Amino acid sequence: MSVLRPPARDGEPSAFAPILVANLLPLFGVLWLGWEPVTLVVIYGAELALSIPIAAGKALFAQRPPPSDREGIVTASESKLTEKRGRFRVHDALPPIYPRNVPFAASVVVAAVMYAVFFGIGVVAAFQPDASAVNLAVLSSVAALAVGQLAEARRQYFGNREYERVSPYAVVETPIRQLTVVAFALAFLGVVLGSTGALVLVVGAKLLVEWSSARAAREEADGARLADRFAGWLAGPSGATETPDPVRVPEAPEPSPDERFRPNRNAVLLEGALHSLWGLLFFVPFFGAIWLLVIVAVTAVADSVAVFWLGVVATVVLLLVALAVQVATHYLEHGTLEFQRRGDHLVATDRLLGEPQWAESVYRLRNVDFEPDRSVDRLLGTRTVTVTTGIRSTETERRLGPIDDPDRLIDVFELPLGRRDLEPVNRPLAVAALGLGAAAVLGIAAVLAYPESSMNARVNALFYAPFVLVIPVGLWKWACSTGG
Repeated sequence: MSVLRPPARDGEPSAFAPILVANLLPLFGVLWLGWEPVTLVVIYGAELALSIPIAAGKALFAQRPPPSDREGIVTASESKLTEKRGRFRVHDALPPIYPRNVPFAASVVVAAVMYAVFFGIGVVAAFQPDASAVNLAVLSSVAALAVGQLAEARRQYFGNREYERVSPYAVVETPIRQLTVVAFALAFLGVVLGSTGALVLVVGAKLLVEWSSARAAREEADGARLADRFAGWLAGPSGATETPDPVRVPEAPEPSPDERFRPNRNAVLLEGALHSLWGLLFFVPFFGAIWLLVIVAVTAVADSVAVFWLGVVATVVLLLVALAVQVATHYLEHGTLEFQRRGDHLVATDRLLGEPQWAESVYRLRNVDFEPDRSVDRLLGTRTVTVTTGIRSTETERRLGPIDDPDRLIDVFELPLGRRDLEPVNRPLAVAALGLGAAAVLGIAAVLAYPESSMNARVNALFYAPFVLVIPVGLWKWACSTGG
């Protein structure tokens, strides 16, 4: 009866016993303990929420590489970490973890926030719940659901070695598709249907998910029928249908490295923080405005200022967690690399995994140049070099750095760079960029902090913030690339 788990495919009657017992508790509460319908919806909503971190954890162990033709809700295409080779173990009792899976596990952070926002909107608008919707019995049911999900993950995913047959994309895409259907249906249709209709809607969506999983398990779907196509989409990708790209093993020479270069750790971390903040800047306005409305609505229902401040603290914590995850992902992508000279080859090796990531003869490196518009290099005195490796289908732009000693890097790898320093920035453009950026940040902060500002003004300030800051950021890049 669980929302997000397909029926047992191995025919074991006891496979879903923990989940069945856990899901009987909410039904018992509605029939015999006098729980309101909203209580059942809250419990099933919590079950959906629990599936997200469990899916993220499972995705880290998926052995099949992610396919390039991913068409779904999950996106991790911008992260080069998905191409990282190698694995490591955190414990002998667990299978190895693949760093290339981290972007897929991290992507569910965004999905969890989206789900919380839209599901919260639906529950508040349809049921107008009070504090009694969450009590000790409800929390016990949620705990039982968590135990059931973990028990099934241990039995099916790890016990039956399912992690060997799936990719990280398949692991996280399936529950995200299913919770998206439930959450959006409740948010947009439950508001119109009212409390009874919302409960029927949630149960119907739950049965739809179960039906799609059952048809996928029996392989009875007819691709020509719309219902079957939707059921197949809802059931998510499987290891049998995915076609992963072949893993290219770099031809790295065997001799021990003659020279080694490691990226500057502080520069990589600062770069990751700046990139993550810029990404969050485009994410926060839309979802931040909706989340703010949810907090205000919940505060009005609960009639408690403490609820408002709790929502504010929760928002800050979520942003910090999202920022930390993105910075860690960026560091795993760049900070653990080591650039080695082996014979006449440049070999990029991940020192954490002990695996070569790519290799190229120093005499076949092309389009060698400094990256001119990197603020981190200008702030910390490091340098980042870009090179092109491979030909035709294997042609790829690589980066070396940020490095503390670019002169030695150029000499060791015989890079055809006629100059050793970055061009100075165009000062008038740089001053204009910094001035406009400071004015924009101060203006947005003033609108948000001013007590007399209306809610509409605050929402507009959040929404237009990234578009306003695009101008000074563009000017700064222009100043760096045009020189003094």
